[in-house]
Amino acid sequence: MSKSVYVDTSRTATNSKRKRKPHIVFDGERVFEIDKLTKLKEVNEVFIYTLFPEIYEEVLELLKRDVKVYLLMDTSILKKLRKENNIKKSDENDAVILSKIPRDKFRALTVEKVEKKVEPKPLINKYELLSRRIKTLKQWIKNDGYDYELKNAIRLMEKDKKDIAKKIIKILSNDTIYKEACRMLRVEDSVELAILTMELPLHLPITRLKGLLGYTPNKNKGRYNHRLREHITRFAVGLYINRKKCVNVLNKIAEIVIICRRRRLYIGWS
Repeated sequence: MSKSVYVDTSRTATNSKRKRKPHIVFDGERVFEIDKLTKLKEVNEVFIYTLFPEIYEEVLELLKRDVKVYLLMDTSILKKLRKENNIKKSDENDAVILSKIPRDKFRALTVEKVEKKVEPKPLINKYELLSRRIKTLKQWIKNDGYDYELKNAIRLMEKDKKDIAKKIIKILSNDTIYKEACRMLRVEDSVELAILTMELPLHLPITRLKGLLGYTPNKNKGRYNHRLREHITRFAVGLYINRKKCVNVLNKIAEIVIICRRRRLYIGWS
């Protein structure tokens, strides 16, 4: 007999520098917590609310164990059910509500598609590390007024960063969302746009996406995802330098999401 579980996933369940929050699981009888999806035992099907980049490898391991994993295609369905049934928002309640959603509102994930998402992650991590180090070294030079031969180190790091950027772009070169974004924004070979394509939760409504990136004043007490905001800032600066005109990047991304939804290209998995 097939055993199914429903999971309100967390991006901070494992190895997070922020406050850790576990995944919340409902198995049809009880609600419990786990810090890794791979700790789920004797299950055949896993239905998840959101697929964060931080849990790609966990999902991939489940799929390789022949566990079927299904992703909710439209998260607004859960919010609607919560409102209709007058249920208070909580991770535990959301896991239970997830079990009430019809199966045709989920889509199956595959090893091939998840591997496509996992492959660039180490390169993105290294690209971000080099970006931080280069920025720090340049600031030291500016503050101290002395080179200390750091410029040579910066030059080598910038070369490595450029090589890594090319590898990331190559991996994403055939991604439908990335190609559509490049076309709409009239850019070619943008590593920042490639990373945003991979990392932005494009399934979210535009209002939540703006809140996540800090574009909604007084929302979440000023908290937002600084890492993704930094990528958008660098991408916007690149557009300005190349074209000498401002582009509302976030609204363009929202437009891309809408178009891709209409074409049923759910969150870049096509």
